[in-house]
Amino acid sequence: MYAIVLGILTVFPAVLGFSGGPPDTACADMFPSGHGPAGQTIPAPYSIQLSAENYAGGDTVGVTISGTASDMIKGFFIQARRADPSLSAVDRAEILGSFATIANTKTACANNAALSHSAQLNTQTVALMWTAPSAPAGHIKFYVTIVKARATFWVEEESMILQDPTAPAIATNVTTTPRPPQPAILIDTAGCGSTKGCYREPDNCACNSPDRCSCDYLLTWELNANKVAFEMAASLSEGDDARYVAFGLSTDIQMGDDSVIACVASPNDNFVSVYSYYNNAGETPGSGSIFPRVACNPAFGVDDCEGYFASVNGRRLIQCTFTRDVTVNNDMVMSFNRDYYLLFAKGKTAGETVQKHVFDHQHGPLASKLPINFMMKKTYSGRASYPLVKAHGILMIIAWVLTSSIAIIMARYYKNMWPNDKLCGEKVWFTNHRTLQISTLLFTIIAFILIFLEAMGYSQMDAPGIMVAHPILGIIVTAFCVINPIMSLCRCHPGDDWRPCFNWFHWLVGTIAFVLGSINIFFGMNSHKSGTPWWVTWIMVVWILIHFIVEITLEIHQCCMHKKNKDKQEMFEMSKKSDPRGDLTPTPEPSGRRFKTFMLAFYVIVTFILVAVMVIAIAVS
Repeated sequence: MYAIVLGILTVFPAVLGFSGGPPDTACADMFPSGHGPAGQTIPAPYSIQLSAENYAGGDTVGVTISGTASDMIKGFFIQARRADPSLSAVDRAEILGSFATIANTKTACANNAALSHSAQLNTQTVALMWTAPSAPAGHIKFYVTIVKARATFWVEEESMILQDPTAPAIATNVTTTPRPPQPAILIDTAGCGSTKGCYREPDNCACNSPDRCSCDYLLTWELNANKVAFEMAASLSEGDDARYVAFGLSTDIQMGDDSVIACVASPNDNFVSVYSYYNNAGETPGSGSIFPRVACNPAFGVDDCEGYFASVNGRRLIQCTFTRDVTVNNDMVMSFNRDYYLLFAKGKTAGETVQKHVFDHQHGPLASKLPINFMMKKTYSGRASYPLVKAHGILMIIAWVLTSSIAIIMARYYKNMWPNDKLCGEKVWFTNHRTLQISTLLFTIIAFILIFLEAMGYSQMDAPGIMVAHPILGIIVTAFCVINPIMSLCRCHPGDDWRPCFNWFHWLVGTIAFVLGSINIFFGMNSHKSGTPWWVTWIMVVWILIHFIVEITLEIHQCCMHKKNKDKQEMFEMSKKSDPRGDLTPTPEPSGRRFKTFMLAFYVIVTFILVAVMVIAIAVS
């Protein structure tokens, strides 16, 4: 009996500690009764990440508590409370909002505003959704008690502040000690391929001193026992205002499901910190998605972090060094047990939180051409290519710059050009117009299918400004391109009273598709995946100007020749009536025929050359 009682007393504290979550008495101090006399005082190996930086009344915010494979979460207790220390103790103690329950959790405390485990957990990550009060309640912090074992727990771990834009800024009289300036990091690229591994973009660039860094991106690595020592640097023009550079380890050349390390310069004192991220599929920093961020922390395999930021000779330079464990027991940190593609990006920050990266062919983002073996001292360079994106762009240029533009010119200005000739049993202009527009339709549909295959569905076009309109305009252009030939199949006879309506709608749909298609090509050229050299955009501008000049010239010429050709046609009709064999008399050639022939030949040849240059440039870039 004594042994049974002793056994019950021995097991009871553990059962009590992990039973069904904290009692109501824990709502005030968040201390887990039955778990030992005191919580841990060393830094917690857990992170608390929010999906947003601001909130409004009724908003839903994601809260993610993350550990590691060796620091699992056995239990938790979370509350949202006001963060302003100037408020009264009563105001700061009020638990705000509500949490949605998930498996093995329950609500707790007044108004069921807190959340805790309801059964023992054994998980590395807890993802929760918190709903704000219907009216903003001031700046918010999330306080979490996390249990690793019965006697190992952390009490009231704090999240970053969730800002209430309608509330006054939190006043502080705390005088912070300025962080010491960081010395420049001298990265020796002479050892690339012999003493260390390197990735350089462009190839053979160097970053040996702050005022002489020619690398858009530079990453070096050196294996030391069970750690890999990294050096990273990036150079960017002053106007781009970038404050971070990041690289990701990826199993492919697409962004998503990547282990990321970012070197981030504080906007306050330019102090560079190193952060680890995990880029979930379809999520980017600043997008409002749950995006865990962990500062330099040995528990996540990242240590010995140093950094440097400077503006030198009109260029910004970001540098950092750190070590990474070869093997890390954490799903968010990829171990170096295989080769990975490198993904590079840089961009602006909000505080020390990275925002969406810059978008252009020069500054990225970019993916390495080959997967990288971080256990070997090899030199890598070159950007990955996206063949389906390139094929999409090339086909759209051929469709809308070459075939469609010539078809429009033929239909608008060359209907009466060859009155006595036939081509495939139809008028010359009509056969050419129809053939070219069918080609436009086929090229557009193929390009449309290719980009959907690349994006695996509708592309969200994660890009700034009006670039987000590219997929929307592409769908509109493709729809109009399909509608117009269907309208042509249903057209009425030329002598029908409704024929003018068809002519106007046919012209309107075709013109809208042509204009939007041309504009959209400019947007597509700015996509980093297309790899379009910057000067190709100017070739497109030259073609637009040439097209405009040719159309204006032909319009003026047609107006000038209108009366002359009208008189010539009337005289021909009168002669046909007076001549018994008038029906056999050839229709007179229109006036100005030589000039229009020259203009057509000039336009076709110049357009073909410009399209060929653009196509080749995109294909080989």
